[in-house]
Amino acid sequence: MRTFRDISVATRLSLVIVLVALVSLAITSIVGLQRGSQIADEVLQARVTSLGAARADEVERYVGSLQRAAIGQAISPSTARAISEFADAYKELNSNTPTTNDQTAVSTFYADIVAPGLAEVRGRPVVATGLVPSANAAVTLQAAFVVPSGEGNLLAGTGDSSGWFGLHREFHESFEEFTIQMGVDDFYLIEPDANTIVYSTAKGIDFGTSLLTGPQSGSALAVLIQSLNSSPEPGVAAVRDFTSYAAAGDEPSMFVAAPVYADGPLAGFVAVRIGPQRISSITTNDGTWSAEGNSGETYVVGADNLMRSDSRLFIEDETEYLTAASDLGDVTEAQLRAMRTFETTVLFQPINDNDVDAAFELGPGLAQTTNYLGVEVLQARRAMTIDGLSWAMITDIDLLEIEGPVADFARNLLITIALFLVTITFIAVRWSDHLLRTLRIVSTRLRAIRSGADIELGVSSASLPDGAPTEFVELATDIDTMLATLASRNADAADRSKERRRLLRRILPTQAAQRAEAGDRNVVDQVAHASVAVIVISGLGPLLQSGDSENARGLLDQFVEEADALARQRGLERIRLTGDAYYAACGTVRPHIDHAARTTSFVLDVQDLVNDLSDARSAISITAGIDSGPVTVGLTGGADLAFDAWGPTVRRAADLARTNTPNTILATPAVQSQLPSSFATEPRSEANLSDIVAITGRAIEGAPPR
Repeated sequence: MRTFRDISVATRLSLVIVLVALVSLAITSIVGLQRGSQIADEVLQARVTSLGAARADEVERYVGSLQRAAIGQAISPSTARAISEFADAYKELNSNTPTTNDQTAVSTFYADIVAPGLAEVRGRPVVATGLVPSANAAVTLQAAFVVPSGEGNLLAGTGDSSGWFGLHREFHESFEEFTIQMGVDDFYLIEPDANTIVYSTAKGIDFGTSLLTGPQSGSALAVLIQSLNSSPEPGVAAVRDFTSYAAAGDEPSMFVAAPVYADGPLAGFVAVRIGPQRISSITTNDGTWSAEGNSGETYVVGADNLMRSDSRLFIEDETEYLTAASDLGDVTEAQLRAMRTFETTVLFQPINDNDVDAAFELGPGLAQTTNYLGVEVLQARRAMTIDGLSWAMITDIDLLEIEGPVADFARNLLITIALFLVTITFIAVRWSDHLLRTLRIVSTRLRAIRSGADIELGVSSASLPDGAPTEFVELATDIDTMLATLASRNADAADRSKERRRLLRRILPTQAAQRAEAGDRNVVDQVAHASVAVIVISGLGPLLQSGDSENARGLLDQFVEEADALARQRGLERIRLTGDAYYAACGTVRPHIDHAARTTSFVLDVQDLVNDLSDARSAISITAGIDSGPVTVGLTGGADLAFDAWGPTVRRAADLARTNTPNTILATPAVQSQLPSSFATEPRSEANLSDIVAITGRAIEGAPPR
């Protein structure tokens, strides 16, 4: 019987490879499937959210463009003139009794066409006499333009070149062009007294009627104009949400209106009527749904839970939609009848009130819910920001469409795994034998590296036989790269160590630098002859108290930058910057015989600098103290090395700088004794400064040398 020990290494390796591949593929597949589903969900959710946001922005921009267009017409002098002249011409028509033929034609039109049409839509009888206009001018104008048998021509009028019809010939073409450009269904001019529609591009049954009295007095347009009339504001347009409008056969209509002013007083109003198609063309991308997939749709809903744009299924298959809506039972017979009549779901299709409430109350969000046709969907919703309208944008995508790609991905993944296992089993058996020979060569190379023997660079990859597996070629190449990298890093470390020693010897005395090189992290040494200057800046406090902290910070930054430059010119080093005090020393890093003169010249340079800054920025001054003597210098701070200087000489200079004598440079006798005669000094009279002198003058040019 063959035992496990009798199985060859190549066979074992093949089995291990297949087993590892099987386990790895199982784990990877599970994780990949879960992650793939998660990524797909995230991508889809982002797409649905961004799609809804994009459609909402388009609707908001469109309504905003309507408001701006209405305002543009309202502020036009020609519009104010048109309202005034149409109103006067209307009054002239109203003073004349219409002909018997006109009265008969209008009455017959309302009795035979208007009233039956409204009755069919409303599902109840409508009395025609309550709809017929009573004003003489309204009867005359509707007989000419509204009644189908009328003789009126929308551009030329009835042939009368004067009065109302002459004005119509003058203004109609431009106003009609406006309605075409804006995509609106009607444009109105309304006079301010009786709110009479004295002009209309579409010439419906509201043409020539008053919005205060008569059949149109309770309409949405009448309510909008009355609200503007109660508090008219120039340059502001108001919006009235979709509602059934009798003058349009009860078709859902939205209105935008604005007051018109003529040199001060209210001249009237302009208004536009928009049917449901324009908003639907935005939400459906003109009926293409290019971004919504096979089942997705975007629609607008109002705070009353009714649609403000058309359903996708209604546009694609009206019969199927009406059947589904009727079977679901959420739509009334009156709403179904209105959908068939007006060929729209606007104002007739109710939406789940929980979804609508969530859009308005919770803000933008995503949820899985049941839509208005009973389909499980992923839904994105967000409220829109339009003055006068409480609308929300909702985007739905069928969950079955979402889950379909995930199921396809899982099936394809399982097929791929099965094929891969068959392939890898075959390859493992053939490859394992050849692999062992290559592995021995790499192993020999690694053992040589571990033993520390001298290794020749580039030999690992060169020693592999032709046809060696790519992984081991890469491994051999990585070994060579690792050796080259180690050699390069060793060289870099040596260079950095050399540069560090150079820098230490430059900034420290020789003895202290040698100690730092030896590893001492707290190098401290004495410099027997050095000068220290401490400069205190006065005037920044009031600047900060005035609230101008930005100016104070900029002023201090400029001072430090230019003072550092002056220090380098004189051979000094800034050793510390604490609050309003600037510390500098000469002779601590590089010895200078004339360190006192250099330090004094530097302080005088800084005094000139502060005078210039004070003139240009704010009232600041300095008080400086200078002392010469032994100074302790060195590196401190452990790993973060810092160069500093301290000792009695530093403290003495700091004490002199803190005396309450602005614009004064004080020096100790040790400094004065080393200054050449070219520096002007004078003794101090204060008791506590009896041995101190004030530096009052600058050395002559060229002394001391820089």
